[in-house]
Amino acid sequence: MDKTQNSGVEYSFNEIVYFLNGTKQSAILPPDLTTLEMLHHKLHMYGTKCSCNEGDCGACTVVISYPQEGTIVYEAINSCLYPAVKLHGKHLITIEGLGSPENLHPIQQALLEHHGTQCGYCTPGFVMSLFALLASISHPNMENIMAALEGNLCRCTGYQSILDAAQELSKDHDPATIVPAWCRAIEAQLFSFNEKTTVRAQVSNSLFKIDKYLQVENCRELAQLLSTHPNATLIAGGTDVMVQVNIARRHFPCLIDICGIAELKNIRLKRDGIHIGAAVTYSRIMDSGIIKTDLPALIEICRLIAGKQIRNSGTLVGNIANASPIGDSLPLLLIYETRLVLASEQGERELALRDFFVEYRKTALQTGEYIKEIIINRPFQDTFIACLKTAKRKSVDISAISSAIRIDRQPEARAMLALGGVAATPVISKTFTTLWASMAEKDWQQLAEKVAAEFSPLADVRGSAEYRKQMIINHILQYGEAYNG
Repeated sequence: MDKTQNSGVEYSFNEIVYFLNGTKQSAILPPDLTTLEMLHHKLHMYGTKCSCNEGDCGACTVVISYPQEGTIVYEAINSCLYPAVKLHGKHLITIEGLGSPENLHPIQQALLEHHGTQCGYCTPGFVMSLFALLASISHPNMENIMAALEGNLCRCTGYQSILDAAQELSKDHDPATIVPAWCRAIEAQLFSFNEKTTVRAQVSNSLFKIDKYLQVENCRELAQLLSTHPNATLIAGGTDVMVQVNIARRHFPCLIDICGIAELKNIRLKRDGIHIGAAVTYSRIMDSGIIKTDLPALIEICRLIAGKQIRNSGTLVGNIANASPIGDSLPLLLIYETRLVLASEQGERELALRDFFVEYRKTALQTGEYIKEIIINRPFQDTFIACLKTAKRKSVDISAISSAIRIDRQPEARAMLALGGVAATPVISKTFTTLWASMAEKDWQQLAEKVAAEFSPLADVRGSAEYRKQMIINHILQYGEAYNG
């Protein structure tokens, strides 16, 4: 049907059941509705603010709670990027639920006493980010506080007053007063929740940017849907797809949400390596004991990706599938010699990550295939691995250059350097590996200059070609200092 005319188009609407500030709700939602839009346009709740609409500012932060591995987690998310249909079976907590002018929540009271607000536009987002933090960690340290708030921007206060309030809360508050009783009352219902979401065809005179939003429960169903919907796009966290919807106004015929597939949420240590499922978020990776023990550099790069709200939703496999040449995790995954498990109705196959990127944002995925999981071999204990990212801000920014290095001493001496932001795809430097093998005495300055000469980076808003070449040199020299130190 011609979507250029407002003549009625059939869409797949989603009927969900969720909890909002302690009350059970049901809703029939159009497929492109974000949680922020639902709050504003359906529920007329305006405490949650809209500013950037792409997950950079944190003004739209809300908290969701849901069961995970036998406990209830409280996570801050960007409501502007969170499809409302994903709320099914979860508890949505907004600023309206936490306090009132007559009875402020402890977080609101602390911000008031420390003059942590001026215009107040960003304040609801800060309150919700602090709520998620204090609901999860009784007495967070400054590192925890900074990590929780780095996805929230404020143009007025200079941040110190907000940090002072957070520190006082961490030191002096009673943890039992942070999560209201009505939140605790919902937890039991979240554990026992078993209602199904349904999809219904509905004709609308409004034009939506997504025709269908489908949720799947197992890999067999996913493969079948990809076979019958070859133009479908997979979505996990939606931190890239929903930016395209909100900002670029891109139309998607069909989105298939994989977050309901339990087997894609696992991190497992097997004989052939560490398996990370396609629906595993950055936050889950950072909390994993397996990753902390065997792949500490992966935690470091995850820490440099966006803010807490994005890390709670975005996935490592999504960073791969996006195939951006400046994907933050990709150089590190290349030097880890990551393998991909690709699945379809025809079965599964393994592919080395270095063979996955064909050209700019083009991959080796065949029609009907998806990335089921990645496999990373455990490095030897004396292997030197490090990664770096250069961006205009310390956090919540896209990199101009990212890199990772690996130097093996056993079973044979070898070295690898991978770079992002220097070519149409993330790449492994041939020059670095060759020179390392031929140099008896390692000359890091020569290595840096030769590798920089290997590439012809593009110039864009994040940096000129000359700047990127200099950053290549700087990264390699930093690696040299760390390796020799």
